[in-house]
Amino acid sequence: MRRFWLTLLLVMIAGVFYFWLQSPEWLEEWNSEHQQMIAAERQAGQQLGQTTDQQGCFDQALQKTESCKESEYRCTVSGGTYLKACWETSQPTSGFCDGVPAYSDEPDDADKAWVKDRCTELGALSKSCRLLVRQQQKICSAGQ
Repeated sequence: MRRFWLTLLLVMIAGVFYFWLQSPEWLEEWNSEHQQMIAAERQAGQQLGQTTDQQGCFDQALQKTESCKESEYRCTVSGGTYLKACWETSQPTSGFCDGVPAYSDEPDDADKAWVKDRCTELGALSKSCRLLVRQQQKICSAGQ
C-alpha cells in the first residue's frame, strides 16, 4: 500500500513539473488567441458603427453578450470591446443619455443599483450587461 501512495505522489509531482514546463507555451497561445478575438470584435464593432447609431451599437452588443456561449470572461471582454469600437464610428442617438447617472470610477451603492435595475429593465440575464451599462454611463459622462 505504501508503494502505491509513493508512486502516486511521484506521478503527481511529475505531472506538476510537466505542466510547469509547458505553461509558458499555453499562456503564449492563450494571449495570441485573446488578441485575435479582441481585434476581430473591434473590427466588427467599427463596421456596425458605420451603419447605426449609439443605441443600435448598445442593442447589438447586449444581444451578442446575452447569446454568447463562451466563458463569462470572454463574453464580457468581447461585448465590451465590440461596443466601444462601434461607438467610435456610430452616429449619436437623441435621448441616449437621458436619465443616465454620471460615471464614477468607484461606483457607489446608488450606481450599482441603477446598473442592476437597468439590466433588469432590459431583460438581460448575463453579468456582461452590467459592463455595457457602465460603458453607457462613461460615454454619456464624457459628453458624447
